[in-house]
This record gives sequence, structure tokens and C-alpha cells, in this order.
Amino acid sequence: MKRIIITGIRGGSGSTTIAANLIQALELNEENVHVIDARSENLMRFHFAMDLSVQDGWAKRWLNSESWKNAAYMTPNSLSFIPYGGLTLEERLAFQQKLLSTSQGFLDIFPTQPELTNMWQIILLPIVHDLNESYDALLNSADMVLCVTKPDIQNYAYIQQNAIFRRFEELYKPYYLINGYQPQSDNSVDLSLVLKYELGKQCLPMFLHFDTAVPDACSQLSLVLNYAPHSQISQGINELAFWLLTHFSTKAIEGK
Repeated sequence: MKRIIITGIRGGSGSTTIAANLIQALELNEENVHVIDARSENLMRFHFAMDLSVQDGWAKRWLNSESWKNAAYMTPNSLSFIPYGGLTLEERLAFQQKLLSTSQGFLDIFPTQPELTNMWQIILLPIVHDLNESYDALLNSADMVLCVTKPDIQNYAYIQQNAIFRRFEELYKPYYLINGYQPQSDNSVDLSLVLKYELGKQCLPMFLHFDTAVPDACSQLSLVLNYAPHSQISQGINELAFWLLTHFSTKAIEGK
């Protein structure tokens, strides 16, 4: 099983959109894949036409000592999505208490499954600033940690100055994806090039463009790959999926 963990430098980086649509892009390449929303905001469901009145999810199931797999939701396009679920304040407190009693934090909830050789698992985690020690074992279990950043001064300053980010970078050696690129903006172009240079080989070769098709698709409870398949952001996500397929194929060959 290939486990890809996705996070973002800051809120609004677009990591939820990328994680949700990446599953569709990989499925179009005939890969077996599922995505888990591990953010308590429970917002990925907006991309999958899930009835917003439904509060079920893996967090509720885990509180009842069930497997996260029991919360799997099959989308109208036959994609496998596991929502976080809507927790009450009392359930949130109970969740934190139960998590503290585990030996490996979130890895106890989502253990590795090496027997699933032909499966991709994408897990969306909170932003970097919210990743505490309870996520460490899970992050260490990943085949790739992918961190999404925007080419703006706030994201750049965080990368340059924040001690929590430095810990994250040193421990997990993430790859970086620049999202929200605007070629008509000198500032966006300049910061994209600066980030790409400073992040070096860990920065993926593509830029994902800013695209108004994303909020339009979300308002229709749809993936942007379905709502606007020929948009710039859709092309970028398909390029990301192809890069991942090539990256892991190359690693497999080198391993042999």
C-alpha cells in the first residue's frame, strides 16, 4: 500500500481540494485508491456530494471502538471516501482523552497495511502548525508527506521563520507543492520561483494554478475534475497524479 499524507503550510492552501481531487485523478489511471479526511473541520465532504446532514465518520466510529473502514462512503462516481464526521463538544473531549491513551497516536487508528500492495491511501492531515506528537508515528509511516503551500508572503514567512515548521521539515522530509499560482501577478510569479529555488529538489516540478472553477465546483458539491475537467487546476491535478505514478514506479525499479 502506498500511503500519501497531505498537509498544508497554512489554512487556505488548498490541500483539501488537492487531496479530494487526487483520488479521482488516480482512479482515472486505473489505480485503487481511497481518501481519509483526518481534519476535524469535516469539510472534504463538500467535494463528494455527501448529504451535509450526515454526521457519521471515522472519528465517531473509533469512539465506539469500530474500525475506520466502517465509515467508508461511496460517492456517486464510485470513489471511496472516509469522512471525519461531526463530533459534539463532548465527543471531541472524549476523542482527545482516548487518543492520549494510545501508544502511537493516530497510527493506532490507521495502522499500516502492507498486504494491500495495489492500494493507494491518501490521508489529509491538519495544517503543519497543528501537527503535534500524536501524529508523529502516522507521519513516519507515510511513503510520502506532501505539503501544500501558496506563493504568498504569509506562507513564505512561515517557511522561513517558524520553529514548528522547521521541526516538521527535519523529521519528515516532505515534498512541497505550490498551489494558487497566478501568472498574471508579478508577486505570485516571483514568490513561486523563490519557493521553488529554496525548497530545491523537494519541490514538485509543477505549479497548480489559481482557478475560480474550484469554489464553483465546491458549491455544487462536486470535484473540480468532474465539474471543469479542462480547467487549469484540473490539468495540474492530473499532472500531479502522473508525477506520483512515475515517482513510485521509478522507486520500485530502483528498489529491485
